[in-house]
Amino acid sequence: MNDFFATLYDGFHPLDLFYIQNFSDDMYESGIFSIIGFIMLSTSFVLIASYYYFISNYNGFFKKRYWFIWLLVIGIVNFISAYFYSVTAMEDFYSTSSDGNPHSITDHINFSMVNLLWTVIFSFFFSIVLKFKSVRASKTPF
Repeated sequence: MNDFFATLYDGFHPLDLFYIQNFSDDMYESGIFSIIGFIMLSTSFVLIASYYYFISNYNGFFKKRYWFIWLLVIGIVNFISAYFYSVTAMEDFYSTSSDGNPHSITDHINFSMVNLLWTVIFSFFFSIVLKFKSVRASKTPF
């Protein structure tokens, strides 16, 4: 699974749209891609399902603007988790070296932004799948 998520997070080989030199290699070697990827998929699915089957049934929360807000919340949750886990993984990965973590905060933020992008894409796909069984939000977002 690490290879699958590495392909997503690096931006599809050989294009490497999101590849961050040295950082992506270290993330792959530490195996953190699969952990962050599973967190992304599971939180996206669970939170989108909770929107369609619970939240949208109250008041007017089935409207498109609340769906966008919920997508933003899911993105923020996954941004924070990707940042936290990438920093922690790199600190553990480099714990034996005297230099510490050689990667900048910018590398971690860039990776977290890519995770946010994939979170929104997967959440959108989960919305398409789950919306049909919803009581009030079967037409949200379209």
